[in-house]
Amino acid sequence: MNDLRGVPDALAVTSDISLAIAVSAGLDELLPWVARRVAEVFDVSECRIYEYRRDVDTLVSAARWTADAALRDCEWRGTTIPVGTRPSYRRLVSERGVGTYHVDDGALDPEERRLMEECGERSVFSLPLVLHDEVVGALSLVEKRAPRRLDADEVRRLELMAVPIAVSLHNARMFRREAEQKRRLGALLSASRAMTSTIDLDELLASIARAAREALEAGECAISTYDAETDVLTVVACALRTSEADRAQRVGQSCRLADYPADGRILAGGTIVETYIDGATPAAHGRPDVLEGSSGSLLSVPLIDEGRPIGLLVFVEAAVRRHFSSEERELAAALGEQAAAAIHHAQLLRRSERQNRELGLLLESTRAISSSVDLDEVLDTVARAAAELLGSEECQIQEYDTAASTVRPVALWQRRPDALSRQSLGRSFSLEAHEIHFIDAKEVLEQRRSDPNLPRRTRDAFLRFGDRSYLNVPLVFNDESVGVLVLVEKERERHWTHDEVALAKGLAEQAAVAIEHARLYKRVQDEAITDGLTGLYNHRFFYERLDQEIARARRYGTPVSLLMIDLDDFKDFNDCHGHLAGDAVLRLTADVLRSELRQSLDIAARYGGEELAVILPNTPIAAVPGAQMEMDLAGKLTRLHGPDEPPPPGHRGGAEQVAERIRRRIGETQCDLGDGMRLALPTVSIGVAVYPERTNTPEDLVAHADAALYVAKRAGKDRVETYG
Repeated sequence: MNDLRGVPDALAVTSDISLAIAVSAGLDELLPWVARRVAEVFDVSECRIYEYRRDVDTLVSAARWTADAALRDCEWRGTTIPVGTRPSYRRLVSERGVGTYHVDDGALDPEERRLMEECGERSVFSLPLVLHDEVVGALSLVEKRAPRRLDADEVRRLELMAVPIAVSLHNARMFRREAEQKRRLGALLSASRAMTSTIDLDELLASIARAAREALEAGECAISTYDAETDVLTVVACALRTSEADRAQRVGQSCRLADYPADGRILAGGTIVETYIDGATPAAHGRPDVLEGSSGSLLSVPLIDEGRPIGLLVFVEAAVRRHFSSEERELAAALGEQAAAAIHHAQLLRRSERQNRELGLLLESTRAISSSVDLDEVLDTVARAAAELLGSEECQIQEYDTAASTVRPVALWQRRPDALSRQSLGRSFSLEAHEIHFIDAKEVLEQRRSDPNLPRRTRDAFLRFGDRSYLNVPLVFNDESVGVLVLVEKERERHWTHDEVALAKGLAEQAAVAIEHARLYKRVQDEAITDGLTGLYNHRFFYERLDQEIARARRYGTPVSLLMIDLDDFKDFNDCHGHLAGDAVLRLTADVLRSELRQSLDIAARYGGEELAVILPNTPIAAVPGAQMEMDLAGKLTRLHGPDEPPPPGHRGGAEQVAERIRRRIGETQCDLGDGMRLALPTVSIGVAVYPERTNTPEDLVAHADAALYVAKRAGKDRVETYG
């Protein structure tokens, strides 16, 4: 009776299942309904439907219906059973036949009996779900109330119903694969969008971690970067299913690979590794922060860039043991490539930013160097730029004298200035043989205080100045060493990298060119404003300075005196002794002027022919008690308020006294004409005038001094006359 009543029910259920498969879009909801209908048809305690995953030889729970209300809400779907763990499952897949097992069967495999008793099972009927000659799953009927046997008709009905169930499993797998592909594409698209929307590495990796965690539905996804020099992994991004506070605790955590060898093996191997914790010590698997005391799964993806490990992408499922499918591994690998590309691009960007910063500073210093022709200013600029570019405490530039084998410090920049180091500026120091060798060989020399082979004098310098490391870079111009650039470290012993040494050498090359350029410019400038025979300023420069001095005197209310000097009877001297003797006389006269005047304050020039001129700033015609002191004081006071440099202190004896001293010295000087022949220099006549005495312009002052000179000539020569 039961069998006859069950036949139409089985056929009806088979038809219902086929129809439901055709019209249902939600196969996850369909399979539990199928399990319930099958259990009702065969009046059993439970019906279980499994999906078979061939790639990992595992049965995955897809649906279950049970008559036990206490078990209906238990989490069961998604649990995995390796086929090799139960003999009945192995035969099910390999033999593809119905398996009937009864707990009271004396021939039952002992392990199978133990498992059945453990689960309270009295009878189990299992058959494979086959589609297109491929096992796609399994269907099990479980009876827990009493042992039960299926007859041949019931087996045929079960086999009949298995066909649409196999189709439903296949369709579910196809839908899942399609959803997996969409999820994969979505995750990759999200990661790609993140890479194109930001250049901030932290933000970029955080976006990739979020997309990766969501794509694989993992409990955690962490991205770590690897520093090969320190052999340390550091978490730089993390996405968790739990709170943001937990995420913040993860980011920034570091671990040495020596302490967590599993991560080291994964990085060295370069392949994806899936690990089951199963109570193993955290050090065996890394990630001590999330795995302590847990029993879960890890999927670790090494991040490789041009053959070298640069990081690790890790998916963590700490609560349950999870197997990651081949599709999930492929997705993880693709996301790992995105993360590796992000880290690579960020490293390139940071390197580029650093290089741009260095080039910017180098260009800035080069512009400063090329815009200045003052040698001291050039050297100071080079020293400061070198120290700032290379992050050094101090930079010293030394001028090299090849003939004397000495160096002379000519520029010094210090982050924290000290008087002791500055005492060496301008002094010459003899070089030892090894120092001469490195300069002449144009080699870079690194020196550190801990080096036991340091020369004694170098060690003494380290101790005296409290230095820890030196980087000595020769300054080379036209393949000749012209000096040394010395970078000094005081806080620590430093090992300069190849890039840092290259940068220092590049700056030293530009510095050498700039120094030679400044020297050349100075020579050209000197030649442009000086008289080639006497070395005094020329006529053009004389008028430029006279304009400047009168303008300054007008601004500050101070006097400017002018001496016009003419060699008496110079034409007759030339006619008698020749032009070479005349040139020698002019040179000696210029030497007298330089010795009697103040360097860089008074201005002596060759006005033309045998006529010379001297400008005396802030100097009256004659000394007036207290007047010169008042003028000097006025200059000092205006220095505090005016934007321009005030006049220098004047000659306290006045311009007439200076002129008389020059006249006497020239009269006492003899000229050596060679062959033991010595002659006294021709005498000189000097005319003196002062601004602003009846004078408004430089031309007026020159005319007045010329007029006074004419008076001196008419009055007998070899004398000083004052205008007015």
